[in-house]
Amino acid sequence: MRIFLLALFFLGAAPALAAGPKVVVTLKPVHSLVSGVMAGIGQPHLLLAAGADPHSHAMRPSEARALAAADAVFWIGPTLEGYLQKPLASLAAKARVVALSDGPGVILLPAREGGIWRQDHDHGQHEHSRDPHIWLDPRNAQAMVGQVVTVLAQLDPGNDGAYRRNGVRVIAGLVALEAEIARQLASVRALPYMVLHDAYQYFEARFYTNALGAIAVAPDRKPGARRIAAIRQRLAQGKVRCLFREAQFAANLVDTLTAGLDVRVAGLDPIGRDIAAGPDAYGRILRQLSGSMENCLSYSIGP
Repeated sequence: MRIFLLALFFLGAAPALAAGPKVVVTLKPVHSLVSGVMAGIGQPHLLLAAGADPHSHAMRPSEARALAAADAVFWIGPTLEGYLQKPLASLAAKARVVALSDGPGVILLPAREGGIWRQDHDHGQHEHSRDPHIWLDPRNAQAMVGQVVTVLAQLDPGNDGAYRRNGVRVIAGLVALEAEIARQLASVRALPYMVLHDAYQYFEARFYTNALGAIAVAPDRKPGARRIAAIRQRLAQGKVRCLFREAQFAANLVDTLTAGLDVRVAGLDPIGRDIAAGPDAYGRILRQLSGSMENCLSYSIGP
């Protein structure tokens, strides 16, 4: 009995982590990073369900309730999630709303226009419009983790040390992930490909892959007949090894673009629609993306 009471005493004396704040994150890859920072403290709420498109999502009542109860909200920003501007503005007095694209250390690239880019990957002069797909560069992910740690430590100083330790661990994993993907793509990064949706500029810039252009600059701007004819002519020249599609584009568009042409088609998914949410999701999303790219491009290597 005495040993039991002593055990209870020491268990009670052990420092316990205070309950963490209520945190909402809009996008699965970012939710993964925040989950890693909050490990052992709390679990952030993922706002967008699987399959939801952040470009054109319509707010649901359950999502509005989650936002209303939040102490902190992490989002990319209005360029990606324009539907959230008004709801988040109403939270200004209650919740800490953090646009990660505005954070320190995040590299922003200008949005590309026109669909077909120059071979030197000139990003153009459209400095007023930024590409919002910032999470696809692991170094941007590192910067976002640093911002998340800072914000959560300010909101929840009782867990400051835990957030900082978790942040160091998550960033170390991101450094290793970048090196792993760089090795994986080394033999195929010079091979040319096209994408249906111009979402991968940050990935291309970080890993030096050779994207020639996109069929559509944005998912809600589907190509017209003239544009499709021009792309088919480009594909028919035989210099494009792969065409990468996404789930939100109809299969008949891909069929129209590639009918009768010797072009391989594979899928890319920048937000992990079929990947379970959680601290491992970010790494799985980027590994799935790089694996699909390597598989499609390496298949074409030969005389």
